[in-house]
Amino acid sequence: MKRPQATAITSGKGGVGKTNLSVNLALALHRAGQKVGVFDADLALANAHLVLGCRPNRTIADTLSGSCTMAETIVESQHGVKMIAGGSGLAEVMGLSDETRQKIIRGFSELSGELDHLIVDTAAGVESNVIDFVAACDRVIVVVIGEPTAFVDAYASIKVLHQETGRERFDIIVNRAPSLAHGDQIFSRFRAITDKFLKVSLNHLGTVPDDEKLGRAVGKCEPVISSFPDSPSAKAILKIAERIRSTEPPMVDEGAIGFFRPMPDYVRAAAKGA
Repeated sequence: MKRPQATAITSGKGGVGKTNLSVNLALALHRAGQKVGVFDADLALANAHLVLGCRPNRTIADTLSGSCTMAETIVESQHGVKMIAGGSGLAEVMGLSDETRQKIIRGFSELSGELDHLIVDTAAGVESNVIDFVAACDRVIVVVIGEPTAFVDAYASIKVLHQETGRERFDIIVNRAPSLAHGDQIFSRFRAITDKFLKVSLNHLGTVPDDEKLGRAVGKCEPVISSFPDSPSAKAILKIAERIRSTEPPMVDEGAIGFFRPMPDYVRAAAKGA
């Protein structure tokens, strides 16, 4: 794709390691030679900057207020990955209107020359912010762990995203599995559920094993591929990043509102008439 690629990383429930995976995959793509940014789209509870070890002075809330441009919110972390922060705990970014969410998405067009890949770390669940930010991405990754409640929530998330966005293909990362073989089994069980009830296609992008080094890195709020690059979890994340980098995402409607896509004609006309 000539324009930057946007990848949503989402989950049906919190606590499955979504943000940690987002940051580590961004760092892995950066190490592969790409210019990578992380947009912390969990606007009410943004925390990706903690794992990246940076302190954003500006957030999306500042962009919405008109006090700065999207480019001026960028902070480059010590790892070389750029960060666009959400507004943790700020009322201004909670319960956004459809129009405001579209404004945020369109605002990323000014970063086209600065990024090859944008990782969009969404909130958990299927509230309106999640649906719109997922719809604006080229690739959607759903993080799953091998627990019954996580299965139910991930299934519900995919069902709603399929119904609301028309998305038919979802990539799956099995996180914190006892082993890679267990990850394959977890994915097979989960796909059997979706195959039975939904007309979607799931792709097993990879499994991240739950090793001791991963737990230590999470506890220190550090990327595991930086702190423990030889750990099984770090090696698994690097392989997943290579699969993302080397494969094209599903075709999307370039005329729909999305990160780095040209502004649709009907939106441009509405903007002129405002």
